[in-house]
Amino acid sequence: MAFVITMPKFGLTMTEGTVSVWFKAVGEQVESGEVLFEVETDKITNEVTAPGSGVLRHVFTPAGTSAKVGESLAVIAGETEDISELLGGGEESGMERPAETSGIEETQQAGTSGTSSAETDSEADVLPGGFRKATPLARKLGRERGIAMDSLAASGPGGIVVARDVEENRAKQPAISPTAKKYAEENGVEWEQIEQRGRIMLPDVIAAQMKTACASVQGVQYEAAESVTKPMAGARKVIAERMTQSWQQIPHVTITREVDVTRLQEAQAVLSGDLAEGGVKLTLTHFLIKIVAAALQKHPSLNAWCQNKEITTHRDVHIGVAVSVNDGLLVPVIPHACKKDLGEIAEALKDLSLRAKEQRLSVDEMRGGTFTISNLGMMGIDGFTPIINPPETGILGVGRVVDKPVFIGEEIARRSMMTLSLSFDHRALDGAEAAKFLQTVDAYIQEPLRLLLKGRQ
Repeated sequence: MAFVITMPKFGLTMTEGTVSVWFKAVGEQVESGEVLFEVETDKITNEVTAPGSGVLRHVFTPAGTSAKVGESLAVIAGETEDISELLGGGEESGMERPAETSGIEETQQAGTSGTSSAETDSEADVLPGGFRKATPLARKLGRERGIAMDSLAASGPGGIVVARDVEENRAKQPAISPTAKKYAEENGVEWEQIEQRGRIMLPDVIAAQMKTACASVQGVQYEAAESVTKPMAGARKVIAERMTQSWQQIPHVTITREVDVTRLQEAQAVLSGDLAEGGVKLTLTHFLIKIVAAALQKHPSLNAWCQNKEITTHRDVHIGVAVSVNDGLLVPVIPHACKKDLGEIAEALKDLSLRAKEQRLSVDEMRGGTFTISNLGMMGIDGFTPIINPPETGILGVGRVVDKPVFIGEEIARRSMMTLSLSFDHRALDGAEAAKFLQTVDAYIQEPLRLLLKGRQ
């Protein structure tokens, strides 16, 4: 029986998606549950499986074009079944339509160098010249992790490398410490290529970086830099639109407060030793999430949404944490942050951050936040003006920790200082309430162990 494939909806906020690739050409047999096409949304890329079996008879939305949620994308039917009603009554089949077939052919040419779809199924997995057929998502993951497509065993239809092949390969790669991996990713070091017995540590990554740099300097030929202009696309385009909308429609006010985090660092040192035995590494960010969650319970005007001339305050606290990824910025949410202890917060943030960088977060894990924290301190930033993530009413920017001489009474002491920048929606609250919130945050920072005593916040 013929049926129409429509643009699926991945989350409440999705209104349209882009079909990045079709894995079947018009006229090919499709089996139920087989990966049929790939959809790119504003945040994530999803592989979509066929809900039923049949022949792909018609494609309404060629690869590379967008469609609204619920719009028709393709028709699957029996080989000789009449589908004219599904096409609007004007055509018998989409197989002869140049517009649809061109989109499919372009997709296949990317992996087959112009080979026809009929030939594709019988070809070897690796094409002449070593070029490997792979989905855009698999290629993207491969580039991010330094995995060559021709080194992978393909499990997709027609010998195509799909995302799960990259994931399985990653599981076989050598272990690396979080610090070493972070350094490698920030400096473009392909740590997967490092030959190392046992776990790869930071000195191993630095040594590989220096080796590559030395090789580049030898015989290098500098070319004149060329300017490149290209339109915004994907996540960068969505980020640009939302940040512009937030800045234009929300009256931002940003207040700053320098806080003494010396005692917070002492608490971090004490508790880190205990939790390290369980494989948990505490950072100041984990403490700040816990502190902010406790402070928000005392200041509900900042644990709220402001939209459609209404203000919704929340009893529970769900903290979004901005995570920088290759293509932009994601904000995974730690739900019920006020009910979690430091160890649970550290585990949750570690898991979400890792999967954010690998684009494996679900839409549900990036929505429902009631307040956002953005930490640029590890990048050497003292203070900044964070832009509110609507419909939330506030966002806290965290700067770096700097040791300074500070007067304590008549004495000068060395203290660790940090700047907090709070942007708030002036429609929802005023400066005094925002200042009181920062006062509460500062009070918890000065007495961090109070957070461990229930009912004493």
